[in-house]
Amino acid sequence: MKNIFFLCAASLAMLSFSSCSDDFDYGTGEGEGRVLLRPLLDSDVEVKSRAGVTDDALANEAIIWISNAKGPVRKYKGISQVPAEGLWLASDSYVAEVWAGDSVPASFEKKQYKGVQPFSISAGQTVQVEIECKIANTVVEVRYDESVGNVLSDYSMTVGHKAGSLTWGGSEDNGKVGYFMIPSFDKKLTCTLAGKLTDGSDFTKETLIENPKPATKYLLTIKHNPQGDEEIGGGLFTIIVDETAIEVEDVIEIVSAPVIQALNFDIDQPVVGESGKLTEKKLWIKSTSPFKSVEVACPTLADVLGIGGGDFEIFSMDASVAGALAEKGFTFQHHTHADDVENPDFEEVKLVFNDSFMNLLPNGEHLFTVKATDESGRSTTAMIRVIVSDAALRTEPITDVATIWATRATLRASIMKDGESGFGFNYRVAGTQQWETVGVEVASPAVGVAFETELTGLQPGTEYEYQAFCSSFTADTYRFTTEAATQLPNAGFEEWNTGSTPFLIGDRSFWDSGNHGSATMSKNVTEPDGDVKHDGNYSIRMRSEFVGVALGGNKIGKFAAGNVFSGRYLDTNGTDGELGWGRPFASRPKALRGYVKYSPVEVNCEGTKYNKPKGYQDQGIIYIAILDGSTVDFTTTKSKERYTEFPVIIQTKEVRLFDKNASNVLAYGEKILDATPGDGMIEFEIPLEYSNASVKAGHIMIIASSSKQGDYFIGGEGSTLWLDDLELVY
Repeated sequence: MKNIFFLCAASLAMLSFSSCSDDFDYGTGEGEGRVLLRPLLDSDVEVKSRAGVTDDALANEAIIWISNAKGPVRKYKGISQVPAEGLWLASDSYVAEVWAGDSVPASFEKKQYKGVQPFSISAGQTVQVEIECKIANTVVEVRYDESVGNVLSDYSMTVGHKAGSLTWGGSEDNGKVGYFMIPSFDKKLTCTLAGKLTDGSDFTKETLIENPKPATKYLLTIKHNPQGDEEIGGGLFTIIVDETAIEVEDVIEIVSAPVIQALNFDIDQPVVGESGKLTEKKLWIKSTSPFKSVEVACPTLADVLGIGGGDFEIFSMDASVAGALAEKGFTFQHHTHADDVENPDFEEVKLVFNDSFMNLLPNGEHLFTVKATDESGRSTTAMIRVIVSDAALRTEPITDVATIWATRATLRASIMKDGESGFGFNYRVAGTQQWETVGVEVASPAVGVAFETELTGLQPGTEYEYQAFCSSFTADTYRFTTEAATQLPNAGFEEWNTGSTPFLIGDRSFWDSGNHGSATMSKNVTEPDGDVKHDGNYSIRMRSEFVGVALGGNKIGKFAAGNVFSGRYLDTNGTDGELGWGRPFASRPKALRGYVKYSPVEVNCEGTKYNKPKGYQDQGIIYIAILDGSTVDFTTTKSKERYTEFPVIIQTKEVRLFDKNASNVLAYGEKILDATPGDGMIEFEIPLEYSNASVKAGHIMIIASSSKQGDYFIGGEGSTLWLDDLELVY
């Protein structure tokens, strides 16, 4: 089965605008043309409903590149980030690329799509570029014939390569589909049927899929033939491999909600001014499918509009209501594109609140709500805050708490009258007497102009009050509280429980390790060390080892890197761990500091992802991430315990690992370790780079490993990493 997913944002569907009024001015650049992208995503996902279904995850996470011969010229994450009027590019030849979904070695859920489309554009030309993004995975489906259960019990089929594998259980997994990305170092899929025969003995049968293709499904049908020539459990088991290209079967349109854009003001900032001096404001609303409704509400206007309230819907209102609004200064235009063959459903609306309408508002703060809904039920709401005042200046209350850090905060104010000068802010610790003052240069002071400053050197976890001022006026006073400069528990690794099996780091309320897995073979790869340390009684020592037994000159077991992490070891699935990473944390540090010693050896275990020849020196790693407040609902494979408190789940068997670019990661920093000099520990510091500073912290994740590629069972037996006295820097 194959579906085509159309990723369409309102910003991407504009092909013909000749019917628009002059107020819809899309602009052009000299020597440039306009490009409208239309990514088409092919998938084998079963269709549960028909056209009009939305898929926000694909639309929001798709990566779009535009490149020419000199390299990338545009990059967007999420279809809604593409400019509303399309892309204006200089005359040239380009390549458009789209990547969507998740690239993991093996998964029952995660899929990836990719597509490439060359195009050229000339000055003044408008082109639409369609990029067919085919599923990049090799797809495997397993089906057991009823005859299998007559001969085998506890049977399963495991399919995989060196980077990852998936296991189908018994008949309950009939028809289940798995997705594989084929690595360059292992160009085959190994399919192993395992179970127990009626006499209780173990049975396995293996077949290979050589050079599996992307965008291709391989149906594995397992049958038992009692008449076969080869007697295995009373007959011959056969694994039939049926290769088919994934075919188109249905179409799903992934649409964005309507887009609301301010034409002559900043919708993210309040509209401010004196009574009687407010000016006209315009909104432009776009939708890739026909509008169902556009609603406007401002409760404080209920007594003056003459329509029986302070809200109205533009398409369904009576002519008398429309007339009354027009007399007050509100009008709208509605444009359709039914004659556009490519995008007949694209519509746009312009709302005009003219000077007289805006000046109906009395002194005070007023909130306009505009909600646009399309026929598929998707809606977008925009809020316009209007502040009418005769005061010269307005202190803005801090509503975005993410602008308040442990030692700094951003203050804002708005100018309410022309002709003012001498701008700045007063601030002090709440309850104290003495104000601190900081001046702010405003290049062109005028009504509606906002200015701001960032205070630094503040005290963590402290309440402050502040007020804006100009030479003739001091505005209202507001308060904020800085974030706490929270530190890590047991940061010197002094607390241990070495009387348990495995060794535990304190009470496991913050730190844990992979000892739970290695201890099954009577080894603790993470231990306290009283000899190598910075201060106190202990440091934490992590050592990479082969955990297993030697039989007849062969090693049976697995390579394990010593490690420590903020989180909890949840379960062991075979020889692989299932971990919950991250602990609740509400502060945002700027760095992680501590003491380290690293003594590596040569890489001598190649594991499942071999990308370095043996003999290269091993490397260690320490990394830290600040994450938002979201968590994962996860049930362990073996014990069936359910956990809902962790932001990241690690499954080494499924190669489900941490992605530093995931949407829930607010900040990240890492240090790759080579051998440290001398016999003792040295100081290190890892700066945190915030990719999203607009969201408050919800979790912290700190990981250290004696072998950087230990997740893939690559490293050197004997590589050892010591850590001590970790500290968060604010």
